[in-house]
Amino acid sequence: MASKTDKKSAAHDEDSTKKTSQKNAADTTNDNGDSQELDSLISTLEGDLSALDNDAAFSLLDHWYDALHKASEPEIKEIATNLKELKKLLKSGKATGHEIGEIISEIGEQTAEVSSDAPKGLKTPIKKLGTQLRKVGTSLGKAEDKEHIEQIESLVETLEGDLTSIDSETAVGAIDEWYNLLHKSDNDNYKEIANELKKLKQLLKRSNPKAADIGEVLSKLGEQTQEAGKEAPRGIKGPVQRLGKLLSKAGKSFE
Repeated sequence: MASKTDKKSAAHDEDSTKKTSQKNAADTTNDNGDSQELDSLISTLEGDLSALDNDAAFSLLDHWYDALHKASEPEIKEIATNLKELKKLLKSGKATGHEIGEIISEIGEQTAEVSSDAPKGLKTPIKKLGTQLRKVGTSLGKAEDKEHIEQIESLVETLEGDLTSIDSETAVGAIDEWYNLLHKSDNDNYKEIANELKKLKQLLKRSNPKAADIGEVLSKLGEQTQEAGKEAPRGIKGPVQRLGKLLSKAGKSFE
């Protein structure tokens, strides 16, 4: 016949086992919930991000920042810090695709690194999330490069044609486009080009601008553009330098 001590010990063991089972079940439920949330985020990142409005993007960043910044692990806190920096960049409206892509890629690297220490059920989705973030970061830089190259090629095509056939309204529109792209830059070369574009616009808006004055500004723009091309990313370097040469050539034709 079992003693009272044995009965208490058995009851304690049974209670302990029950609590452990309940904890494991709760952990599994939490992991499943987190996994579903990660899958939803991955699905969003795999879609058309241009269709994601600012409020939705900021809400998403706030959600993940709130979930991560209170963590005790330094590497997770770093991800939260970068999420905060990403939101700041997006809200500024001045960040380039390369700048945004760079920080998203960094978040992807950090996310992939922490996946090795994640609970078993979350390792794969966290690692997948890191990979997808890196892809998004890289694609943003490439997309911006492609857009810039297309704009440059369009301008090159115009400069290779008959410049006398271009009406002033079309010319001013093109100048405005390039000015808006360059004058916000922190790069001094780009700012100088923007200032010359502003001068060119003022000249073209005169009723009877002197051809020599236009030629002088175009020549200077050509020199500045070629100089800027030396510092341009590899994929853009060639088109920018070609544009600079054509601007110089156009300037000489006016002089």
